[in-house]
Amino acid sequence: MRTISTIRLHLLHAQIAQQAVAVRTNKGKTWSGKIEKVEDQFVQIRYESNLLVHLPISVIEEVRQA
Repeated sequence: MRTISTIRLHLLHAQIAQQAVAVRTNKGKTWSGKIEKVEDQFVQIRYESNLLVHLPISVIEEVRQA
């Protein structure tokens, strides 16, 4: 399991590079989209249907390029 700081670093890098990412949570749910905002404890992902998903960074297990 990756640490929260490592995951946050991946998310920030994706936001700066304006890359689409896929995020997998510890419940097995996968969200794909562009990172809108990375906060201290949360991340906002713009999903393909233009839905804004607000996730706690602590539930994210994996971040990869979509």
